[in-house]
Amino acid sequence: MKVLLLTTSFPLTKDSRSGVFILRLVENLPEDVRATVLTPDDCGTEKYAASSRYELRPFRYAPKSWQRLAHGEGGITAALGQSKLNLLLLPVLLSSCFIATCWLARKSDIIHANWSINGVIAGITGLLLRKPVITTLRGSDVNLMAKSGLMRLLVRCCFHLSRQVVTVSPSLQQTLAARFPAFADKISVIANGIAPAFFVASDRRDYAAAPPRFLYAGNLLPGKGVQVILEAAAVLAEKDWLLDIVGDGPEREKLEAFCQAKGLSGKVRFHGAVAPEEMPDWMGQADIFVFASFAEGRPNVVLEAMAAGLPVLASSIPAVQDLITPGKEGLLFPPGDARQLAAQMTQLLSRTAERRGMGEQARRTVAALGLSWEETGRRYATLYKTALSSAAASR
Repeated sequence: MKVLLLTTSFPLTKDSRSGVFILRLVENLPEDVRATVLTPDDCGTEKYAASSRYELRPFRYAPKSWQRLAHGEGGITAALGQSKLNLLLLPVLLSSCFIATCWLARKSDIIHANWSINGVIAGITGLLLRKPVITTLRGSDVNLMAKSGLMRLLVRCCFHLSRQVVTVSPSLQQTLAARFPAFADKISVIANGIAPAFFVASDRRDYAAAPPRFLYAGNLLPGKGVQVILEAAAVLAEKDWLLDIVGDGPEREKLEAFCQAKGLSGKVRFHGAVAPEEMPDWMGQADIFVFASFAEGRPNVVLEAMAAGLPVLASSIPAVQDLITPGKEGLLFPPGDARQLAAQMTQLLSRTAERRGMGEQARRTVAALGLSWEETGRRYATLYKTALSSAAASR
């Protein structure tokens, strides 16, 4: 079975974190599924990652030095926010994507699109070439529907044009079913997996080491709430702790300036983006994971932190409420509430046994979910075969 996988985020090099969860999926599809990954090119890559498990096909949409839309921290949304000139490139990217999709789909059995805009492109291609389409909606699409009529239109089109729409969490499924009840039977949940290395990361943790280390890992974007974490950290500046911030993005300069102004430079360390394979080591060295996003789908980084045996301090959003019971796997605070987060950070700083117990419970909770990339790949392969059979029966 040949699958054309369409995505605007995918690691073009082995060290890239752009769409790494889609790479994990493709790497773990069964042997009888042959995937071709279609994704935008970028401005800096000359030598692309190679794999025996998939064929990577980056498509050009502008002169090489102009291709800055897709693979930076925060993806296309962040790139459009950084420069209005990038808006001029968006129609070219979308039209180039459509042409490339039509060309490659001719030799594919099924098209699997990630995110709504790709779902529309794949859906139109599927109509033209009579190919079944599966669309995966990740958190950003679903969360934006509440304030964006355009996003609601795109998602509605995905339902009309796709055989099945996949989400990564039950809370996203419920949101979509409530918004589009006529399509509720088209929605399924396939969770992302967790790499085995995270489950053994806690073996390297020294619970007696001082000072305790907080960890944030993710993009440095306004919606991620890193400013809230730093405001909370400023409240307990006199205590003994360290905060490692792993990730990069357009907010970094502003956040570093805040730390400088609040006298936190010796306690808060910005490490920039790291290779995906290094994340288990970072989590194995940390004591507490902090997550302050205002909206998410199902944050894989929280699942990975839990698998690594870390207690999680997280904003109380639906995607996290699905995973964490306050007082068991961690603590939840109202989104944006730096003072409440500061109180929780102080609580766990002074209670080593409590945070260790929460971390152990977090690991058990995630282990009970049975999440693995092998299972994710198997479930997608089953969905592909079902869609192909359905399409054949309807002809």
